[in-house]
Amino acid sequence: MKIWRRILLLLAALLPLLGGAEPPRAAGWLPDEALSGLMLRTLVQAPGGLLWAGTDDGVYRYDGNTLVSINDLRRTGPALPTVPCNLLLALPDGQLWLGTDAGLFRFLPNGRLEALPLPRLRSATRDVKGLALAPDNQHVWVTQGRVGVQAYTLNGRPTGPLLPQLEEVYETWPAPDGSLWVVGLKGNIRHLAPNGRLLGTWRHPQSRLCPVADPKGRIWLLSDCAAYRPGPAGQLVAVVRWADPRHENWLDINRRPTGPTLLCRELVRQLEWTAGPDPHPQMQFELPLPPWPTAGWSGRLHTDRSGNWWVFDSNTRGCWQRTASPVFIRGLAGPGGTPYSVRTSVRLPDGRLLVSTYEAGLLTQARDSPLAPLRPWAVGMLPTGNVPIIMGMVPAPLGPDRDWLMGGATPFLRFNPQTGRLREVPVQGLPQNNAGVLSLCRDAATGRVWGGTRTGLYWYDPARETFRPYQAPGATQPVLAGRIIEDIAPDGRGHLWLATPEGVERLNLASGARQVIRSAAFTGARCLYLAPEGRLWVGTRAHGLAVVEPDGRAHAALSRGQGLPNASVATITPSPGGYLWLGTYQGLVRYRPATSQLAVFTTAQGLLSDECNARAAYIDPLDGSLLIGGVAGLHRVWPAQVPGPRPVRPRLLLTGLTALSASAEASRTRHLLAAEALPALRLAPDVPLVDLHLALTDDFDARRARYFYRVRGWLADRWLGLGNESRLRLQGLPPGQYTVEVRAETSQGVPAANTLRLPLTVTATWWNRPLTWLLAGLVVVAFVYFWQRTRLQRMRQETTLRARLAADLHDEVGALLTRVTMQAEMLHELAPGPAPRLALLVEDSRAAASTVRDIIWSVDTAADTLGALTDRIRDYLDATARATGRTLLFDDADLPTSPDRSLAPAVRQHVYLIFKEAVNNALKYSQPNSPINIMLCCYPLLELRVSSQGEAPATSRAGQGLRNIRHRAKLLNAELGLGPVPGGWQVRLRLLA
Repeated sequence: MKIWRRILLLLAALLPLLGGAEPPRAAGWLPDEALSGLMLRTLVQAPGGLLWAGTDDGVYRYDGNTLVSINDLRRTGPALPTVPCNLLLALPDGQLWLGTDAGLFRFLPNGRLEALPLPRLRSATRDVKGLALAPDNQHVWVTQGRVGVQAYTLNGRPTGPLLPQLEEVYETWPAPDGSLWVVGLKGNIRHLAPNGRLLGTWRHPQSRLCPVADPKGRIWLLSDCAAYRPGPAGQLVAVVRWADPRHENWLDINRRPTGPTLLCRELVRQLEWTAGPDPHPQMQFELPLPPWPTAGWSGRLHTDRSGNWWVFDSNTRGCWQRTASPVFIRGLAGPGGTPYSVRTSVRLPDGRLLVSTYEAGLLTQARDSPLAPLRPWAVGMLPTGNVPIIMGMVPAPLGPDRDWLMGGATPFLRFNPQTGRLREVPVQGLPQNNAGVLSLCRDAATGRVWGGTRTGLYWYDPARETFRPYQAPGATQPVLAGRIIEDIAPDGRGHLWLATPEGVERLNLASGARQVIRSAAFTGARCLYLAPEGRLWVGTRAHGLAVVEPDGRAHAALSRGQGLPNASVATITPSPGGYLWLGTYQGLVRYRPATSQLAVFTTAQGLLSDECNARAAYIDPLDGSLLIGGVAGLHRVWPAQVPGPRPVRPRLLLTGLTALSASAEASRTRHLLAAEALPALRLAPDVPLVDLHLALTDDFDARRARYFYRVRGWLADRWLGLGNESRLRLQGLPPGQYTVEVRAETSQGVPAANTLRLPLTVTATWWNRPLTWLLAGLVVVAFVYFWQRTRLQRMRQETTLRARLAADLHDEVGALLTRVTMQAEMLHELAPGPAPRLALLVEDSRAAASTVRDIIWSVDTAADTLGALTDRIRDYLDATARATGRTLLFDDADLPTSPDRSLAPAVRQHVYLIFKEAVNNALKYSQPNSPINIMLCCYPLLELRVSSQGEAPATSRAGQGLRNIRHRAKLLNAELGLGPVPGGWQVRLRLLA
């Protein structure tokens, strides 16, 4: 019996080494990049929600994105010296008290920084070691190093007696009854009345104790391992223990109404008060801390009002934060603690978990150890000796010997879950069995197994124990041969939904007909989930999440602009409550379609890596937890344990304003205080760009907060997404009055409690203002008016001159030529034998009279009509026909019936003269007794044609006439045609405009 007992003891000792659960990992702690660069000494949250950090070189305000020195926020008062700030105290009225190595200061909400008197001004030490607000919220207890403790009014004036304290103080804590507890660095605890009377002292030999009050107001003294009740004469009574008291060490404490939080060397312990008349502290949960770089450790813990923990070491750089709640995402350690990339996972019939990976082969985990490390499974080998990479499994006895079907990275496989034996399944038409399997699924309605590959769609034929390409009834070739099938979702009604790089298709198995979803939102489809209500959810490579509604409508559902951290959705897994869990390349997303609520979980919540693998998600049938595979390992997620809404809703703040200007001084960033009103924005030629610096308070991961904005009066008041960018740049807006609205939500989808609204005025340069354009328009109108008036006046003057000239010519020259002609005719008639010169005189007199009539007609303003031109042409043709005896045919059928259509004087004169020259040439050079055709019409403005039968005009005298015709046509900007036509010669003049 002794031998067996020793063997059992040895096995018990070796059991942890043989694969037991390893110590819990420090998951969920998120390093803060900005604060990690500072030597932090204290953190405090102001009533507005922003953090203030006391460091070795001063005080900074932190909005989750940007650190701003208090001296840059100061409006009046002296600058804060560059000395360590050990303590910060935020008062409810917005004051910030600063305890530094250079003395006591307070920063008022209006930006004034004041130096306050110390309890003992003439002391050699000026460092402040304690700041605490009294329970009445009317006094502040200030501890001066090696001097004592003094009460101050909220106005910064000492009051009451100075309570002496000769040793270094770690903490001064006012109890709810108004008394004061002073904890020294060496572990001594003193209990003082407000008047300084000593009420008791206590000391623990191994650890420093911190006082805390339970809901009944009773005092407890806590170490990192136990809770003590203070007794008389320095006695300590241990009531509760939660760790080995031999390892009691450094302790920092945060007091919360629901229970204190203890910061130890390696753990954070969250306690809670028990219910009933005698409450006492008990362990609620504990979480391991991230490793510290140094052995000497002076850890500090700050809990903000939204329930986040901030942990840092005052001796080294570094700051971590996490949600103050139990872990709901746990990464499963791999063999040797090394990362492993997960492909798929499934439960075996004996309850073990089987996990396929890329690097580590096949891994298993016992049924009763959901958080135990994964171990290699040596039996899962191919006949070639290689370890397969399983892309999909069908956990059902479908093959011979009740084998399961699997899809490997290259072959289809049969898997015996009892023995672990793997055998390749033949593929019809592929002798090398290299289909390139991507997914495997079973149609629950028919029991048929479908495989999506890089070479098409296949199904398992149990009669022939082979995979065959899908071929529609009556077809001679496979329907989807050569196509890449990423994922398959049977609908149970004889259809398959297929995810392909080109999009999504719905295949009718009975006919082979395909319905293709043609939308950019579905391009690059890679994973599918068919919900019970008939919705098909589609994860894509570059367009986020899309959905096909039961009625066939297809549209995008979730994109980066709506808060998705990455546009590539690798997995879609449902959970109770109507949630969808989306695995992306930048975190795990919980999405609720009914409310469009979005929550993003990353390494800050326990993921081993933010990158999830495609289709590597599985719902564990044992406990309903989600198994999400990523590039660094497998995660177990308990959806029901996700923390509920925070007690404090976040607020959106405008922390700074940058206006770009030509002046360097005017271009500086103006940091805003919480008490300052929102400014009115202005964009102008001298300020073409404005940047708004935003911050979301009470957010666990402020860098992943999502921002949205709209400008009322622009782009139809549409909301635009900024993503995780906390800066809004305004520029390029048209002149006008606008209102800029900004809203935000946390990475968990919690909207901010407020919306920022800022008035915006956009003014343009002087030449681009409405008044300038109005004045310019008036100037143009005035110019056109006066120009037109001057032109009309000039035309009236010209018309009057022409009328007077025509009248003078008619009255004077016309009458004179008429008398001369009449006298020549009388002499010609009376002379018995008129000399040839007299006949010539009569002929020249008649010609001169005709020319004068033409000149009078050309300048007569009453003849500026189409009817006057037509009458003049008829008169000329009649006179010419009588004088020559030739037939002159005039065609005016296409002229308008109204003769009052006006013509410009130049047009009327040149057209008439071209007509006369053309008719004269036709009379001279046409065949004798042949008719001459003249046509006048209005196409498009005015067209004249003179046609005759005969040869071309001679080049001597006729050449001058043709040059005159061309010159006049050029002046009219008209189209002119001169040349032979079939049977004769033609002159065609066409006015285009």
